[in-house]
Amino acid sequence: MSRYLGSALAIALMAWTCTKPNSIEDHQQSLVVQAYLSPGRAIEVELRQTLAPGSFYESLEDTVSGALLDVAVDGERFRLVEDPDRPGTYLISPELLAVESGKSYHLTATFGDRQLTAFTTVPEPPLITEVTADTITYLQKYSNLYGDLIHPGEFFWTPSANAAGYIIIVEAVDVHSLPASADALTADLDTLLARREQLAGEVSVDSIQAIARQIEELRSILRDGISRIAGEDTLHYLRDREEAEWREIDGKDWTEGRKWRERRKSLFGDRYVNYWIPADSLHSDFWWLGVRFEGEYQIRLQAADQNYFDYFSTAFNGLSGNDGDQGPLFHVEGGTGVFGSYAEDSRRIIALRGESPPVFKLAATTDRRQPTRRRD
Repeated sequence: MSRYLGSALAIALMAWTCTKPNSIEDHQQSLVVQAYLSPGRAIEVELRQTLAPGSFYESLEDTVSGALLDVAVDGERFRLVEDPDRPGTYLISPELLAVESGKSYHLTATFGDRQLTAFTTVPEPPLITEVTADTITYLQKYSNLYGDLIHPGEFFWTPSANAAGYIIIVEAVDVHSLPASADALTADLDTLLARREQLAGEVSVDSIQAIARQIEELRSILRDGISRIAGEDTLHYLRDREEAEWREIDGKDWTEGRKWRERRKSLFGDRYVNYWIPADSLHSDFWWLGVRFEGEYQIRLQAADQNYFDYFSTAFNGLSGNDGDQGPLFHVEGGTGVFGSYAEDSRRIIALRGESPPVFKLAATTDRRQPTRRRD
């Protein structure tokens, strides 16, 4: 969860600052929280702060290390511990503090003379009761239908009594893409390749081999993290046009690093789609727009609390229908960000390439599969 909404939160905060010029004159940095509580998962809170006025264009975030974070529930208060490997990330195990639906959790974050507070009430879990078209077939003629394209299926669920709305995420299970920060690795790869070529014949064989090992280590990271592999099989795009564009990358007169960057961006943007549904709806279509590859997809239905739902539905300003001058909606005192919660159910569907009409069949209505956590 944090991977996608984290980057969206950084962009939203940057847009919020740009649309409120007076805030640029405020030299007091404010705290920024990001946390999404969910039953069965450990509580993990990321704490950052807005950038100092002279650092707006140096980076997008500034982690806050050494803060004091407490979560209170049912009259008890629990101290979170900072992860030594991830400065600014504070944790507590489910054994010490479990997240339960229906309960309210109050966060207090203190850093120097600044204090941020927020609370969330965890929604009751929804239950997906029916999925039509758990196997869907994409026909190439669909590419020419544009607005007349039929949707491949739909699903229904029981209501969550205290949800502010629902977030739906459809993601290809066996398609992987590293975050944008991995572009630095592709630049390092190009640097090492150029250095090996430059030093060939001028340094010892051992030195060249040392560079070669570094090159292979980077290639291994990129192959494992940017792929569309299910078992031993390579998955294909459902659309012939997109598959052709993917293969054209190998034929381009680009550096190896740039080819990896193009692959990463393609998979990152194509492997998933998410959207929101109002609380009074218990049904959703899912569309070919978010189904780009053959293979297995997971549909995740999240019943969201007010904090999570309001942020998700306003974070992208005009793209969400929200007034761009208003900016994202936060429910945090003494800072900005999201301290939200959700409960979820999920189902799997299979997408196939084909030239015959799709065959729809009714999915089992009693089997509840465990959701898969998004990879960071």
